[in-house]
Amino acid sequence: METSSEIVPRTKELYRRELPGAGYVAIDLTQPHDESEPPHASAGSRIRVSVERRADKERRSGHHPPIVAEFTGDHHAPEVGELYRMAADNAALARALIEWQGRRQAISRDD
Repeated sequence: METSSEIVPRTKELYRRELPGAGYVAIDLTQPHDESEPPHASAGSRIRVSVERRADKERRSGHHPPIVAEFTGDHHAPEVGELYRMAADNAALARALIEWQGRRQAISRDD
């Protein structure tokens, strides 16, 4: 029998709120799950803020919401608080979505 030493990421939703009009904003924590590390190890954590703009759940099927902010490191770091503040602020989310759209358009122009 062969054993695997593959690291499988575990994702947990830390925050979610409905947006005015439609959709939601969420903060997810993804941690590598490695049996050799203690459960509290968080150096490889990834925290992402995503914004789902679609109201209809059927239209969401097969599509991932845009990730407008991301932090990799200790999920207890002060930077994570900034992600929470962004997720709670509709104007900050609008600015982040505009920046995300700009990056996306720039990438498609480069191709």
